[in-house]
Amino acid sequence: MDSYDYIIVGAGSAGCVLANRLSEDPSNRVCLIEAGPRDWHPLIRIPLAITRLMHHKVLNWRFNTEKQANANNRPIYIPRGRAIGGSSSINGMVYMRGHRLDYDDWAKAGNEGWSYGEVLPYFLRAENNEEWGDTPYHRKGGPLTVTNCQSYTPLGEILFEAAQSLQMPLTPDFNAAQQEGFGKRQVTVKDGERESAATAYLHPVKHRPNLTVLTGCLVDKVIIEDRKATGVEIVGASGRRRLAARKEVIVSAGTIASPALLLRSGIGPGAELKRHGIDVVVDRPGVGRNLQDHLITSVQHKTDSRVPYGITIDKLPWVALQVIQYALFRKGMLTNPMLHVGGFVRTAPTLDRPDIQFLLLPAYRSPAGTNGIGHGYGLSIMVLRPKSRGAVTIRSADPSASPVIDPHFLEDAQDMELLLNGVKLGRRILATPAWDSVRGPETRPGPEAATDDALRAYIRNSCSTAFHPVGTCKMGTDDMAVVDPRLQVHGMSGLRVVDASIMPSLIGGNTAAPAVMIGEKASDMILGRKPLPPMVGV
Repeated sequence: MDSYDYIIVGAGSAGCVLANRLSEDPSNRVCLIEAGPRDWHPLIRIPLAITRLMHHKVLNWRFNTEKQANANNRPIYIPRGRAIGGSSSINGMVYMRGHRLDYDDWAKAGNEGWSYGEVLPYFLRAENNEEWGDTPYHRKGGPLTVTNCQSYTPLGEILFEAAQSLQMPLTPDFNAAQQEGFGKRQVTVKDGERESAATAYLHPVKHRPNLTVLTGCLVDKVIIEDRKATGVEIVGASGRRRLAARKEVIVSAGTIASPALLLRSGIGPGAELKRHGIDVVVDRPGVGRNLQDHLITSVQHKTDSRVPYGITIDKLPWVALQVIQYALFRKGMLTNPMLHVGGFVRTAPTLDRPDIQFLLLPAYRSPAGTNGIGHGYGLSIMVLRPKSRGAVTIRSADPSASPVIDPHFLEDAQDMELLLNGVKLGRRILATPAWDSVRGPETRPGPEAATDDALRAYIRNSCSTAFHPVGTCKMGTDDMAVVDPRLQVHGMSGLRVVDASIMPSLIGGNTAAPAVMIGEKASDMILGRKPLPPMVGV
């Protein structure tokens, strides 16, 4: 049996960080295991190719939820990365940390060491910000390159004018002192190519002799002896085998796969484990529970204007030029993720932080959610802190079986009412005179959706996820917590979970940057280092 000091299950955002940091000491033998292939595919490198990666049959797990009773009985698609880099190899490359109060809430809930002032140093350690440089909120010199897009859609300036006409502020930096307002989003792009956790953290160190990277290997279960994790059992092209861990097994397989692995290993609700014929090692009812995700819908218009991105005969020469620019110089539109402008809004003045995020849609989207022929524009509306809670469970003890994902979207009526208010506010923004130069008819929800009940019906039939699932291995000290504030699995030794599944509550923003931060902070915990000094007064 091959033996390592640390075995990391999952080469996603947090897993790549851990592989880098834990292998810095040449005396540590580290094994990183990924179920998918290496991140060799050229589409991964092209930022605008995200539109192709969202349904890729090799690089994407292409999960679906169970039919959602409050969303017109529809299953809802949940893409997850299936390659080195995990979801950071297929995501929208947005660099967003969330609101400072989100982390303070984690600490107030009993998670010592996770307040905003205590996690900010780890965001900074990770970051190489090409635009802001060294400020209280940003740093140069870290592994992960963060930058502005080479160019932003002209529709962004229209959106900013519209927002200001409604007395909504602008903000130059969503990751600094003020999140509220409208502005340009920064991205993880380097020299015109996607900067994933793999390119930032893993590729520069992959030749270290003490680091082994295995791809195409499913981890069936964690090997446990006397409630201590001693290794893993994997299934790959060469069959089934075991790997031993002298110090720790670290589960970084993501919000969907991490709880499934714990369940197959005998850690979870006892009755559920027995139903699948799995011996109960630790009866922990919270494993797989507390699933949360950002729910979105949109307001969309079609237009005859050629200002928005789109595919029409007269734009084909311009599209061809963009392809040539990218192929030769890594310049042009293909260097930009699609959703690079947006805003955060409070729907009531009494709120202490924004509860809705708007994303500018700079192109026409078909009802199926794909880029359609023609030109258009609109706004996606996202509920930042949904009240509904779901679960991830397993269908069987077979590691190749797709997990059961049931987010219970819109089960809490407050989520529906917040989306409803967001749609109405989005319509107000798009109705301002600022849009007159590109104005075209509303196609979704459409003018026939004129009442609240009609809009609720539209939301049930159109809502989808923003691909930010978290929470299924919740950090905390209560009975439903799966890991403690040091990310050690309750009731176990030698076993941690380190990924977005440990978030006790969803943060008000994209989750890729926080997953990297979690990996950075966990690496110090695992190696027994003192935490970075907290930042005060920011």
